Amino acid sequence: MAKEYDVLFRLLLLGDSGVGKTCMLRRFTEGEFDPLHISTIGVDFKMKTIEIDGTKVRVQIWDTAGQERYQTITKQYYRRAQAAELILK
Repeated sequence: MAKEYDVLFRLLLLGDSGVGKTCMLRRFTEGEFDPLHISTIGVDFKMKTIEIDGTKVRVQIWDTAGQERYQTITKQYYRRAQAAELILK
């Protein structure tokens, strides 16, 4: 099976609990906004392929839990990310 993309880019969403990380992720990847959702437990991710100047880029977006008790889990994902976005209230 041939790859459906030319470049893989890993983005990490960081921020406190309840600032809207999951809502931003769902809006970008699914085009939907759901103001009522449960808190992320640990880490979740979604992917979207976009085309930039003729290059197919697969964006792998990691949604981290904002609660302090999950910090040990989420820190493991920092090493593999090419970029991070910090979302503040």
